[in-house]
Amino acid sequence: MSHKWVAATLAIVALGGCSYNSEPAKPVPAMCHAESMPGGWQDASMTPEVEQAVKTLMDRMNNASPLDEVTRVRTQIVNGVNYAIEVKLDNGQYWHGVVYRNIRGDYLIDSVAQQGKLCP
Repeated sequence: MSHKWVAATLAIVALGGCSYNSEPAKPVPAMCHAESMPGGWQDASMTPEVEQAVKTLMDRMNNASPLDEVTRVRTQIVNGVNYAIEVKLDNGQYWHGVVYRNIRGDYLIDSVAQQGKLCP
C-alpha cells in the first residue's frame, strides 16, 4: 500500500512540474543582431535617403500624432537597401517598420509599421 502512495505522490509532483507554463523567449529579429557581417544589418545615420525612407514610413502609418524623433535606423544592402526604422511620436509611442529602396530609387513598405521598439 505504501508503494502506491509513493507512486501517486511522485506522479502528482511530476505532473505539477509539467503544468508550469512559461512563455518561450521571443527570437531577436535579424536586424537587431550586433555582429557585423556582409549582407547584415548596420546602424545608420540620417542621410537624405534615410529621411526619404522615414517619410515613406510615416506617410503609410496613418497616425494622427506627428513625428517627434527618429530613434534608430539600421540598413541592409540587398538588391537595393532595406531601412529598419524606429520612431518616437509626439504622443510618446514608439513605432517601427521596414522600408525597401529598390535599385531604381523607389521607396516601398516592406514591413507595415508596428507599435513598439525595433529591438528588444
